[in-house]
Amino acid sequence: MEVEPRETASTTISLLLRHVRRHGGETAVVEVLNRAGVKQGAAMLEDASSWVSYDTRIRLFEAATAVLDDPNTMFAVGADAVTGDIQPVLVQLLSMLASPAAIYRALPRMVPKFTTTSTIDDMQVGRTSATVRYRLHDGYPHSRLDCQYAQGLFSAVPVVFGLSPARVAHPTCQSDGHAACEYVVTWSMRFHWWSWRRRKRFVEDSLSVLRDKVREVQLAAADLVRSDHVDEVLARIVEGAASAVLAPGYLLILASDDGGAPIVRHRGLSAKRADDLAERILRAEDLSTSALVVDICSTRKLHGYLAAVFAEGHAAMNGDRSLLEAYAGHAAAALDLFTALEESRCEGARTAALLGLAHELATSDSVEVLAGIVASALPAIVSAEMASVLLWDAERGELRPIAAEGLGESERELLLQSTIHVEQTPELMGLLTKRERVVVTAEGASPALSSLLRAIGAHSTVAVPLLAGDVFLGVATVSWGAPVGPERMTDAAVRLDGASHQCATAMQKARLLATVRHQSQHDSLTGLPNRALFALNLDAALSACRADTLTAIVFCDLDDFKRVNDQLGHRAGDELLRQVAARLRTQLGNAGTLGRLGGDEFALVIDDVSSEQEAIDMADRVVESLNRPFRVDGRDLRISASVGVSVHEGQGGHGERLLDAADSAMYSAKRTGRNQVAVAGRVRSADGQNSLVSELSSALEADQMRLFFQPVVDISCPTTDRVVGAEALVRWEHPRLGILVPAAFLPLAQEMGLIADLDLWVVGEACAAAAAWPQPGESPLTVAVNLDASTLEDERLLPTVRAALNRNNLRPERLLLEVVESRALIDLPGIVERLVELRRLGVRISLDDFGTGYSTLTWLNTLPVDQIKIDRSFITNVPDEVSTSLVQGILALAAKLNVEVIAEGVETIEQLDILRASGCVLVQGYLFGRPKPTLETRLVGSAPLASVISTMAGADFTPAAEARIV
Repeated sequence: MEVEPRETASTTISLLLRHVRRHGGETAVVEVLNRAGVKQGAAMLEDASSWVSYDTRIRLFEAATAVLDDPNTMFAVGADAVTGDIQPVLVQLLSMLASPAAIYRALPRMVPKFTTTSTIDDMQVGRTSATVRYRLHDGYPHSRLDCQYAQGLFSAVPVVFGLSPARVAHPTCQSDGHAACEYVVTWSMRFHWWSWRRRKRFVEDSLSVLRDKVREVQLAAADLVRSDHVDEVLARIVEGAASAVLAPGYLLILASDDGGAPIVRHRGLSAKRADDLAERILRAEDLSTSALVVDICSTRKLHGYLAAVFAEGHAAMNGDRSLLEAYAGHAAAALDLFTALEESRCEGARTAALLGLAHELATSDSVEVLAGIVASALPAIVSAEMASVLLWDAERGELRPIAAEGLGESERELLLQSTIHVEQTPELMGLLTKRERVVVTAEGASPALSSLLRAIGAHSTVAVPLLAGDVFLGVATVSWGAPVGPERMTDAAVRLDGASHQCATAMQKARLLATVRHQSQHDSLTGLPNRALFALNLDAALSACRADTLTAIVFCDLDDFKRVNDQLGHRAGDELLRQVAARLRTQLGNAGTLGRLGGDEFALVIDDVSSEQEAIDMADRVVESLNRPFRVDGRDLRISASVGVSVHEGQGGHGERLLDAADSAMYSAKRTGRNQVAVAGRVRSADGQNSLVSELSSALEADQMRLFFQPVVDISCPTTDRVVGAEALVRWEHPRLGILVPAAFLPLAQEMGLIADLDLWVVGEACAAAAAWPQPGESPLTVAVNLDASTLEDERLLPTVRAALNRNNLRPERLLLEVVESRALIDLPGIVERLVELRRLGVRISLDDFGTGYSTLTWLNTLPVDQIKIDRSFITNVPDEVSTSLVQGILALAAKLNVEVIAEGVETIEQLDILRASGCVLVQGYLFGRPKPTLETRLVGSAPLASVISTMAGADFTPAAEARIV
């Protein structure tokens, strides 16, 4: 988008600023720009491709006249046009003419090179005189300063030929109400003895400027290959055209390799006019004098066309075509190079995507996760815009999409909620029967498929079957929003085939693993959850409880089951257990979870019961149902059961404790006569701690968690400390207790298994906050998030980080994930691999509490660490000699390993001075600010800590005490 109309070329503005600079220096130039209210800098205004509006031109004329305090400033600017640093376009125009009269005759064609708001509509030229009728177009307020500038230019023409300046009379002016300005110019053809020197100097200066003009075109061409993004390359081609030909507008047209719509870029033109000119050029119409069009052609191919577009009624000057053709040749070479580099980059990205796909497929064991991995990788592998994976449901005869990439949010949601039925989609029948890839377009597909493709914005699609041996698992697809050529479609299909084989193999392995996992968590005899899975389900039920509801355990043990095995055999005993399981399922219905805990022990967890009596009633029904005879091996068999009941009220109960209570009650029932129910009573909260436990389980859902931020400060500059990022610290805004620091609830979260959910929430919120931060310096602010060891094992971590970065459009290097060194962490399997996966996203890894853990050097040698944080226990004792030496040693070690260092817990000016003298760059601590809900990028200053804190927390605040609970 143009900031203002392109009405005055940079040539005029350059002459003005050169004059101001020569007579007042750079200070005067800055003052002129400020007075004129021009936001662009001088360098931008003097750039060959720069144009400004007529209004800006006049404001600059007025400002220069005022700053230099010279009413004849604009006449002098025009008169200086052929002295000093001559403008290239003036050399190009003047050097081709043989006399002052010839130059004056050419003025009507020259004017459009510099302005689109004025026209010379009458010209009478003799041997030593000329009358010029110069008219400002309607709608523009006339300025006498513009007249002065024009008179100065007209007077300077004879100087080109070593003659004295012309005399200019101005009998009529538009400012006085006349229709046009009239100038009468007279000059002498008498040469003075010094004239040959002046002419010689102009010729020499002209040759120098023309050489610079050629060099400028070459430099502009070289600049074309500085970017690796196609839009930037095309924009630079359009902008650089001004180095060759000065015109109000430029147009670039590139043909599409796939036969689609051409690419059109323009500058100084409206979108409508650019599209109209592009259509006419592609139809090979004669544009007459309105545009100069040249081919962008290399020995390799014709890329398209480049045009310099002139104002209505104006045309190119002599030499313009040669210069534009030379520049277009450079542009063609740049496009050749960019195309080759882009192909190389695509191939490299494709190879990296294939390697990454192979690795992630090998380390994932969920079909849904695998589908997401494949869908994410396919666009890079195949060079497509969209991708999806669909699973086959043989029972229903339909494909169900489970992963998609490259779609908008609404289109993705629509696809994932759709199903593709075999009877409505002939293309699917082909995939099922022939097991071959299918290529379809939105226009040529069957009605149901065509409607779906159009709804998600896909035009051309390639689909391949996912086959594990002879087993049809589903379909992988890639799509483009516009028509794609057959050659590209064939290449994409071949690449998609290879990726689909990897995907199908991994999915088959995942299904086998799911079967094994199911078998490991279920009783093979009855199909019920075993003790391990039952315990997980129990914990989940307790976590989901509301504060005013009850959760009950009914623990059932068959009486004298050993006698059945001994008298009737184990086969009969197994059959009896299967029938017992079936009856218990009937009794429970959908009210809870049933599991076989081992041998003849069964347990039911019933959530959301209204009272203890409801649980007892359920237990009575269990006893009664098991008293009815079972039919085993053709005979009726009667047994009884002893049942124990335990009940927990509210949230945050401990599953094992509740189960043990029910188990104990069951043994009480056995001791007191069997075939009956015993009640353990409620397992209630004994103190406020358990109340906090129950409230913590719903704190995230209730939106009670908050993020505070403590700044990280760069102290490398002795005079200016600056904030470069922050650490995100979680707080609990408790409805009764107020803001709670992590020490009050994180241990509970770890015990309850909620720490991973909390960490993942912090990652998402921290990324959202960082994306909204202002960026005060050249480097973007970073945000650090501390992760618990269990979070690193959680399979949701990588997708959560990736989604948070994408959702907030946050560059990955702005996120640091901090891990605390510990013996427990280093013993966890797969931690190194997980950290490597995170770094592959571009996220940086920080080692927190450095120097206090299990084996510091082992960590640095083993883990992919980008940063270490010196524990505050080392900083607290600075300036103690031993502590200072330890800190300096850590800094030296980190420098050798090229690892970034942050010193935590900086609380005094003395500590800061020693750290700065020791070469520490980054620090964090209360000297620069406490954790706050918003990040403050302006520092309070490096004042003594007591004064800083007194303004934040009151005189009774103790820094060391607060530091321990951050």
